[in-house]
Amino acid sequence: MRTNSQQRRRRGMVAPLVCLVLVSLLGLTALAVDGGLMQDSKRRVQSAADAAALAAATKLFENFLFIRPTNPDPGGYAATAALASAATNGYSNDGTTNTVTVNIPPKSGPFAGMVDYAEIIITYNQPRYFGSVYGSQKIPITARAVSRGSWKGSGDGVIVLDPTAQYALDGAGTSGLSVNGGAKVIVDSNNAAAARANGGGSLTAPEFDITGGYVGTFNGNVVTGSPPIPDPLAYLAAPTQPPPGVITKKNIPGGGTAYYLTPGSYTNLPNFTNGDTVTFAQASAGNGGIYYINGLTSNSANLIMDNTTSGGLMIYNSPTNTSSSQGISIAGNATGTVNLSAPTSGPYTGILFWQDRQAAQTMTVNGNGSFNLVGTFYLANAQLSVSGGGTGTIGSQYISRLLYLGGGGTTIINYVPNVTGRSRIVQLVE
Repeated sequence: MRTNSQQRRRRGMVAPLVCLVLVSLLGLTALAVDGGLMQDSKRRVQSAADAAALAAATKLFENFLFIRPTNPDPGGYAATAALASAATNGYSNDGTTNTVTVNIPPKSGPFAGMVDYAEIIITYNQPRYFGSVYGSQKIPITARAVSRGSWKGSGDGVIVLDPTAQYALDGAGTSGLSVNGGAKVIVDSNNAAAARANGGGSLTAPEFDITGGYVGTFNGNVVTGSPPIPDPLAYLAAPTQPPPGVITKKNIPGGGTAYYLTPGSYTNLPNFTNGDTVTFAQASAGNGGIYYINGLTSNSANLIMDNTTSGGLMIYNSPTNTSSSQGISIAGNATGTVNLSAPTSGPYTGILFWQDRQAAQTMTVNGNGSFNLVGTFYLANAQLSVSGGGTGTIGSQYISRLLYLGGGGTTIINYVPNVTGRSRIVQLVE
């Protein structure tokens, strides 16, 4: 039997054991509660960093037109937007509870030093709760995000947008297409014959990304089953109709008419024919270099730009009805010249021809003669029909619902990023 003294000693050990167990339980509770709070805080801080980075990217995009290699954030708008976004989400840069660092360009990671990118680092000093049994020092929780905000060419020489059409890209006859500048050809149609090179012609580009299938000869890497891409210019608002432009004309000795046009709105332009010379004033003459029209027909006329002005031009076609006469038709002359270039600044930089997104009129270009058309042809709801055969280049980029390539010559697209329509890029990259 146990003696009274043994029983008293056993009872005396209970209190220390309970204390030890309580300390362990408190430790486990601290790990569970404070650990859970840390995980929740980490998610919140990361979400705030992501939002702040996107806010900065949006401002970088909006101010992309400014000179940025030497000043990546003119006016500090992107940094201010990032700090404001972080504060709205509960992380003001007070230097005590929260520290928000904005680096434009980033100072670390694969995008370090790149002017189109913003790096956001948020550190939140979380207080201890049950964990205060181990100390009172706050626990730093850090999140980082990197975003991109820019306004650049998409890198694609041809984008055919129709999602289902057979022969959405159709090279017929002995025609050919040559896309230079390392640019891809994109065909969004999921049809088994989404793209075709037919009748002895061939299509040449570094790469063809086709959602569906293809038939014929394609010179370059062909990738079928590619996901369709959205219209890269869908974000861009159509131009506001400018005041009327001014057209003057005079007879050319020996036949033909010389026309001179200033940027502005035009209704029912004359049909330009063989022997005519049509001179377009450029952006420096006013109205942003925009020619707002309801149809253009040029059959063997010379189309040139006024070299006493500068800045390029954009022809925006806004048909008032469904008549094909309110489309754009340009046919070259074996001895003539067609020489037009897109705006070099402003929101429509790089876009030479733009047809209203609701209009379905086909745009036709017959490249007979000397052609130098620099810029994007943009017809989101219509077919672009191009025939090669002349010399020079017919555009820097095609974006259309359908693309038909005819005739017996080769259509040459010289893709250069800074002379094509700009894609809006606002995204998280890290």
